[in-house]
Amino acid sequence: MVPVRTARMLAIILTLFAGPACATDGPNASSGADSVKAGSWGGAHIAMTVGGDRTDVEFDCAKASISGAIAIDRDGAFSATGTLQTEGPGPTRPDGPPPRPMRLSGTVKGDDMQVHVVLTDQNEDAGTFTLTFGAAPRLTKCR
Repeated sequence: MVPVRTARMLAIILTLFAGPACATDGPNASSGADSVKAGSWGGAHIAMTVGGDRTDVEFDCAKASISGAIAIDRDGAFSATGTLQTEGPGPTRPDGPPPRPMRLSGTVKGDDMQVHVVLTDQNEDAGTFTLTFGAAPRLTKCR
């Protein structure tokens, strides 16, 4: 049997060590992990809908998806992989081009985001975009 004084001391020590490990102050403090803020982000030629388990991105002539949350570091930097499907005028054909692997990387500073897209199968630069949380996207769709 542990004496009461020893049990209290152990409880205090555990609280001191566990407290900082459980504390968060990032964008998703309730989840315990820092990730890109969920919701709609918009900018010129891009729209992004961030969810806890998936992110959908729409470009003028393509759409992309990323599975899972997009983690950010303490400086707001991120990198995530997914797939990009090109779109063209008219309906999407079943024998159209297959989805391509892509990497989305950039930084988040408050409600502003810079995104760089690379199609990784051929190391093709697909562009850099600026988004703002809650802003309407400005897309020119391929029709």
